[in-house]
Amino acid sequence: MEISKRQLGDIVELQVKGRLDNYWADFFAGGVSAAIQEGAHHLRLDLSEVNFLSSAGIGILVRFHQQLQAIQGSFSITKASPRVRSVIQLVALDKILFADAPVATPAPPPAKIHTSLTTELGSFDVYELAPESPMECTLVGKPELLATTGFGAAQSVTRNMGQSVLAVGIGAFGTSYEDGRGRFGEFLSVGGCNAHLPTDASNVPDYLISAKNFVPELQVLYGAECHGAPSTLVRFEAARESRTPLSALAQFCLQLSGSSAIALAIVAEAATLVGASLRASPDNGGGISFEFPQIRNTIAFTPSAEHSTAVIVGICSYDPPAELRPFVRPVGGDRSTEGHFHGAVFSYRPVQRGRIELADTVRNIFESQTLRALIHLVNDCRPLNGAGETELIRGACWVAPIAKFTQEPNT
Repeated sequence: MEISKRQLGDIVELQVKGRLDNYWADFFAGGVSAAIQEGAHHLRLDLSEVNFLSSAGIGILVRFHQQLQAIQGSFSITKASPRVRSVIQLVALDKILFADAPVATPAPPPAKIHTSLTTELGSFDVYELAPESPMECTLVGKPELLATTGFGAAQSVTRNMGQSVLAVGIGAFGTSYEDGRGRFGEFLSVGGCNAHLPTDASNVPDYLISAKNFVPELQVLYGAECHGAPSTLVRFEAARESRTPLSALAQFCLQLSGSSAIALAIVAEAATLVGASLRASPDNGGGISFEFPQIRNTIAFTPSAEHSTAVIVGICSYDPPAELRPFVRPVGGDRSTEGHFHGAVFSYRPVQRGRIELADTVRNIFESQTLRALIHLVNDCRPLNGAGETELIRGACWVAPIAKFTQEPNT
């Protein structure tokens, strides 16, 4: 099989030659996926030189059509050999897959872009949302107990995680400390979607999504919980052949906000995700060891270069106030910005372009994609064998200045 590509405005046309059968299905899917990962959301296929189409090929065509339709993109066949056209008509997919109308460049999104910027990092489109609604952040617990005495029932606080919450920390699903005992690990909450990595033998991330009559409860040992609405949406795309480091994106958003501290929610196509997670629950009568070699049994480091989609939540600051300092660490090599970010890692899907809503976007990803991992994002800047930091290709970042910090210590 041969696949060639040409750009037609906002549309990418793929010309395919050969057999689209089960043998070539993965090759064909890889070619289409590569075009989407490069940023193409409107794909047209020229199958005039495809001489055979099997059910495996049809399945891939339908899958990509559904994937791009879900993000307001398009995927259709403009030309087909008589044999391919006949097969698609016989399975009654011709009205879905064929584009008989003239191909036109999709209209730009109607939402007003407040600012467009291009830097060495890439391009940024800034949308103003609700600048009159700054966030307030409640800091729960004492992070320093993680490495000292650990946590007991007295340090477990029940929190309700509804749609207006952005939160990260260490906790577990449940209505009491005993519900979470032996399972406390990283969690994040955003747009009514809550992910948690249990530290029991399963080590498989789980999630709960809020509904009209259901608000998930977490037992929180420590964390940062922000309430309010983002003021700005930043759409970003890395420069070609480049990637946007998480630390650089955080610094850009801090500068844009004009605030010394912000909460961030990010949905992005990720090139590399670098992080760590707890292997052991910190409620075992002692803290988590960060010393070698014990750290091997308590912390799992998970650098990942696999292309994926990530939901990232966190807070960052240039000059953290005293109450925030125990919750943050340097997020960049220059140590000028401090933050705390967790990332939920999903199977890949492109992120819809233009102005999008936070809760709807996150919920769609949680409901349609596979949750693979949940990690505390780190910057491993060791000079010789460091894994580096999380790098993003393109996506959406919701920014909320934090107007007030409140300390809520547990005993």
